[in-house]
Amino acid sequence: MRGSTTPLMLTLALLASPAVGLAAEADGPCGGLTFDQGRIGTGHVLEPRGPRTEACLREVADAVKARPAIRSLTVAARLPDAERLDGQGLAVAKAAAEVLVTAGIPRTRVSFVAPQGAPGAPGQLQLAYVERPTQPAVARLRTVSGPVSAGLEESAMRSRVAGDPLHAGELVATGKNGRAELALADGSGVLLSPESAVRLGTLELTAERQRKVLLDLVRGTVETEAAPGGAGSIFEVRTRGAVAGVRGTRFRVVQQEDGTSRVETLEGKVALGVDAASVDVGAGYGSRAKLAQAPEAPRALLAAPVLEQPRGGVYPTVPALVWRAVAGAKVYRVEVADSADFAGDVRVQESATPTLAGAAPGPGKWFWRVLAVDGDGFVGYPSKIFSFDIPG
Repeated sequence: MRGSTTPLMLTLALLASPAVGLAAEADGPCGGLTFDQGRIGTGHVLEPRGPRTEACLREVADAVKARPAIRSLTVAARLPDAERLDGQGLAVAKAAAEVLVTAGIPRTRVSFVAPQGAPGAPGQLQLAYVERPTQPAVARLRTVSGPVSAGLEESAMRSRVAGDPLHAGELVATGKNGRAELALADGSGVLLSPESAVRLGTLELTAERQRKVLLDLVRGTVETEAAPGGAGSIFEVRTRGAVAGVRGTRFRVVQQEDGTSRVETLEGKVALGVDAASVDVGAGYGSRAKLAQAPEAPRALLAAPVLEQPRGGVYPTVPALVWRAVAGAKVYRVEVADSADFAGDVRVQESATPTLAGAAPGPGKWFWRVLAVDGDGFVGYPSKIFSFDIPG
C-alpha cells in the first residue's frame, strides 16, 4: 500500500458483525439449539428434571459461553399448578440454574423463575437470554498460521481461524510459531509475529476519509501497512512506554520484555514519543526508547541482503542457502515459506554466517528471504524472494 505523508494515528469500528447465535445445531442432548430474539429453542421439550435435561443444560452453557454478547440467562420452570403452588416450581428452576453455573456461567448472570404453566400442559423448562447490542467488527483475521487466539481478557482467550471477525477491546495473540495477518476496517494490514499480542482499540472512519486507529502492543512484534488517510487522521501503536504515531505506511513496532520500545520504519515516517519527548523516524531508520527514557536518535537500518543461491530450480535434496554478508550484521534471520506472500506457515531460523543448511523441512516448493539484524536487535530490510523445488 502507499500512504500520504499526512500525520496519522489509530481507532477501530466498522465491518459488519454477524448476528449472534441464529444458526441451529442439529444434534446433541438438546436435539438442536436456536438463539432467536431472546429465546433459546431446543429440538425437543426440555423436561423439568432428569439426566437428559442436565446434559442439555450443559450444552446450552457451552453455547452461551461461545457467544460473548449474551450477558444474562433466565430459567423458567413451568409446572402444573399443583406442583408449582406446592413450591416445586422454584426448586426445579433453581436446580436447573445450578447446572448452568456449574457448567461455567457466572452465577450473577443466571436467574430463575416459576411462572404459571398452561392448563393441561406437561411441565417443562424454558430458557431466555439478554444480549448486548451487536458490536461492529473492527478487523478480520485475513490469514492464520499456527496457534492464534483472541478474547477480551488473557484468561478468556479462544482459538481463532482465518475469516473470524475481531472487535474493539479484543486481545489477539500468537503462540510459538504462530502468525496472524489482520485486515483492519480502514484497509490497513497488521502482521503479528510469533509470540506476540496486540489489543485492538477503537477504529473510527468518517465520510471525509479521516480515521483514528489505536493499537496497544502488549508484547512481541507487529508489522503494519497503514492505508492512506485523510487530513487529521490518527494511527497510533502504543507500547508499555512509548507511542508510535504513523506518518507513513509501513513500519515495525517491537515491545521487548525489559520494556524497551523499538520502531523500524520501512516506508514513510513514524513519530516515536515518550511523554513530551519525540523523534521522527524516517524510512530506512530505526529508533528505540528504553523504559521511562526519551527516544534515541534514529539509526540507519541494515540493507537488504543479496541472495546468491538458490535462485530457482529443482534440487534432489534441500540446498544450502547462501547470501552476501551485510556490514554491521550480528545475525541473519532466514525465513522459508510455502507461499510467496509468506502468509502461511513460515519457518524462521537464525544464522551467524551468510549461509544456512537444512532450511526447508522436505519436498515441496519453497520460498526464502533473509533479513540482517544488528547488535541491538534492529531488523533491516528484507531481501528479494527466491524459490526452489524439492521433488516428492
